[in-house]
Amino acid sequence: MGHEPSSRMLDCHMPALWPLEPTALAEANHPALDEIAAWAKNYLCCPHADLGRNGPMCPFVPGALQKKLLFGTVYEQDDLDVAAIKAILLEEMERFIALEPVSGNEAQFKSLMALFPNLPADQVGLVETAQAELQRHFVPNGLMVGEFHAGPPDKRGLWNPDFRPLYSPVPMLVIRHMVPTDVLFLKDSPDLFREYVKIYGNAVPERFRAQFDEAARRFGLATGDGSTQARGAPRIMEALDAAALGYRVHCHDDFTRSIRSPQDFAQALGYELRRITKTLFVKCRDAERYYLLVCGMDKRIDLQGLAGRLGATRLELASLPDLQRHVGYPPTSVTPIAVGGIPVLMDESLLACETVLTGSGVPRVEIEIAPADLQALCGAQTMALA
Repeated sequence: MGHEPSSRMLDCHMPALWPLEPTALAEANHPALDEIAAWAKNYLCCPHADLGRNGPMCPFVPGALQKKLLFGTVYEQDDLDVAAIKAILLEEMERFIALEPVSGNEAQFKSLMALFPNLPADQVGLVETAQAELQRHFVPNGLMVGEFHAGPPDKRGLWNPDFRPLYSPVPMLVIRHMVPTDVLFLKDSPDLFREYVKIYGNAVPERFRAQFDEAARRFGLATGDGSTQARGAPRIMEALDAAALGYRVHCHDDFTRSIRSPQDFAQALGYELRRITKTLFVKCRDAERYYLLVCGMDKRIDLQGLAGRLGATRLELASLPDLQRHVGYPPTSVTPIAVGGIPVLMDESLLACETVLTGSGVPRVEIEIAPADLQALCGAQTMALA
């Protein structure tokens, strides 16, 4: 969240991670990666006669390829069982979270494909069993994990129940960030649907409102009245209201233009990019000390220099379990609001802005607030961070 982890190797015992773009693929020189790169371009990026709607198989993949945010890693083992596959994916979840970009709308395009090319044809169902068991780990973190193989998996298309879209020539599990439309995949599980509601509240696309409301009734959930004020995480909205501060809530899906990056969001608001903030959750390597760092999207935090000022040997991105335990917001929606006990350091240049935008604890929903009010609400110390 403040540095740029390598897109290759983040852990000595994990296989290299490669962006699926020509230069990296040539360096990787692996047939499974080449096969999946061709499949992504010629299958996921294209319309399909049986899909039941217009557009590409996966609307996110063309943008992900263009932005070089589709990554692959290859596990060569041929003797894997469900437990081993689950262990691999839980480690890859950590790597995915650390992989840039870690925040903002660009992160929504990031996907990590864990390939198992040597899994015997009669055992490809193991990825389906593992995916079903992994959901409870991924969804609470605002992440989705999907299963693909040549079978293909017996999951029906959303718009054509006779179509099975999860085909791929190589067995794999894919990690990506959750998006509001994922309610369609989570609405039949009470536990997973509850996690979706914790993250998105009522920020569900209007065209899926009926399915959302039906699931909420079926599982006995009260989800509020759907107003904009209800779209942030409850503890954030409660903290703002208790402090009697002025603020506005902006949902990206309410804009007529597509919001796919911080730059898109700034342009939609008619603001300078420096008013759109990011909040990084970092840890001192030599001690159990954590900080929330807030600065504009136009700046890069000097972690090395900041570590010296804080008397730490090194500052680094905190792990996903640390984020869950101490902050409790999805990785792309971290905010300094309502995170008790963690020191907040705020870039002093933000105080020159009329208002700033910060996370709401819900992806694609942000809070607009005066920087002095944000500082007071979080008890933030201001300093030069960039």
